[in-house]
Amino acid sequence: MKGPVPTTDCVATAQPPEDDLDWEEDSTLPGIASTRHVLVVEDDSSLRELMARQLAFEGYFVTEASDAQAMLEAVQSSCESCQNTFDLIVTDVRMPGMTGLDALARIRESGCHTPAIVVSALPGEMVQSEVQALNALLLPKPFALENLRQIVNRVVYGDQCQKLATI
Repeated sequence: MKGPVPTTDCVATAQPPEDDLDWEEDSTLPGIASTRHVLVVEDDSSLRELMARQLAFEGYFVTEASDAQAMLEAVQSSCESCQNTFDLIVTDVRMPGMTGLDALARIRESGCHTPAIVVSALPGEMVQSEVQALNALLLPKPFALENLRQIVNRVVYGDQCQKLATI
């Protein structure tokens, strides 16, 4: 499996494995996910890499960011190049410096409405209301990778995901 390929000091990209020729056949949405781009923002490098690898295995093109500032830079860079390159943002709440919620609020204020999933070890009432106000979904930690896969597919593909899952 190819490892992450650095693109800046704090952003790396994971791609679907080239050594597993059957990876698309194992995906819930075969051949479709490979065109979708997910930004994964998590300060815990082990968890970030695990999420990125799982999503890459599912066929998503994944960009990793280690903190909220890197998330803002990645989204701003995609906006400046006139490309809305991210189909989904998956971000942690608590990170050094700025929180994922604060960064997501800035992104929303800039006019970017990319769907978002917020992961949190402390999904209290305050976090839940902030997540809802940002029109995002909350995924409590700890979570199973299967739960991550399901919620990402549901957010990215909506009804199409449900139809394909029943085939």
